[in-house]
Amino acid sequence: MLLYAHTLTPRLRYITHWFAEQFLFDSIECTDSIDQYRAHTGLCINYSKERIRDTECWIQAATLLFESDIHPIQLDVQQNGTFSTFFCGRGDMGFDVFAASFYLISRYEEYLPHPSDAYGRFSHDASLAFQHGFLDRPIVDQWMQQFCLCLQSKFPELVIRPIEFTHLATYDIDESFAYQHKPVWLQAAGLLRDIILFRLAWVRERVAVWLNQRPDPYDSFEFIRSLHVNTSTRPLIFILMAEQRGQYDKNLSPQHPAQAQLIRSLSSWSDLALHPSWRSGDEPELLIKEKQHLQALIGRPIRASRQHYIRFRLPTTYRLLVEAGLQDDYSMGYGSINGFRAGTARSFFWYDLAREQVSTLCIHPFCYMEANSFYELGQGIEEAANDWTALEGQIRQYGGAMITVWHNTFLGTQARFSGWRERYANWFRGLCN
Repeated sequence: MLLYAHTLTPRLRYITHWFAEQFLFDSIECTDSIDQYRAHTGLCINYSKERIRDTECWIQAATLLFESDIHPIQLDVQQNGTFSTFFCGRGDMGFDVFAASFYLISRYEEYLPHPSDAYGRFSHDASLAFQHGFLDRPIVDQWMQQFCLCLQSKFPELVIRPIEFTHLATYDIDESFAYQHKPVWLQAAGLLRDIILFRLAWVRERVAVWLNQRPDPYDSFEFIRSLHVNTSTRPLIFILMAEQRGQYDKNLSPQHPAQAQLIRSLSSWSDLALHPSWRSGDEPELLIKEKQHLQALIGRPIRASRQHYIRFRLPTTYRLLVEAGLQDDYSMGYGSINGFRAGTARSFFWYDLAREQVSTLCIHPFCYMEANSFYELGQGIEEAANDWTALEGQIRQYGGAMITVWHNTFLGTQARFSGWRERYANWFRGLCN
């Protein structure tokens, strides 16, 4: 397969390589020689302003992939009856599928001035996907599947990859225990707060745990292990490694014997990854220290991470992850709403727009986190389940990996999360059967 463009840029090579890798069995060779393109006898993609030959698939090229700067773009989002499009034009697709896909996957809009939410994050309501109602669909995957069909209509001999659905269950351990192993002063303060707020059920629960009459309600680790014991994949668990307690870093210090023991236990039946502390976002030198501490505890390299509270800014945070030797990141999603932040359920290497180069950091987007449903959207269990089932349906239709984020707290036994672990377990077992 040969693609012609008047100029071959890093952006164009990046998105065409990703497309070929994810959707085709063949690679795409690129050329800026129109004579070579005219003489080619195989499959042809014309990425230019005008049609060149009869036997080709023509994408009328926008300017985005030929640029090397970052600037505001006025996008006209249109509906074609099947999906939303932008960078619209003539051509066989009616829009520039490569430029539109690159815009979403590179998170171009997050490099531009934008409003931040209460946690200093890119606010989801500033995103093109949310504003135009396609955040709940992996629209890039939908576009690319349609593009494959367009190519096959021109070249029936083209073989495309079959649609495949996978599920990866991931878990964030932000707070290992509700009551156990915490300092006396902190437990006393918590008890006093519960009494003042008249949370008598919490008072009884707290005292029962202290007296060893019941397990800690956040201790759902054996429950998680039992879910995965007969599955083909190990769970991926992100452990918060904050050494100092703070407003957002509430886990036990990894130096605490109980926390260190828990981490070693988890590493025996799961793949452990780093959950960098909130504080490391303000003091970047802590990132490497926390990674090294986790590696020392489990005796093997740590290559993956997910930002605590999904707190990251481009390109700064991802550059720090690369410098720390991390190879995979699972932060690409929102900490405020569920859906497809980058428009895809497929992994991709992060493209550093400010440097115009592909990085070594592989991005694995997640589409569902139960904390978004419970805290941000105020959903009950069944409403939340309808959402994650709808997201599952989208990925089954267009292919990719459904990466879900759950917390040990929701899968525990505290009354406020009653029913969540049972509903999740039923859905999870259904996926595995």
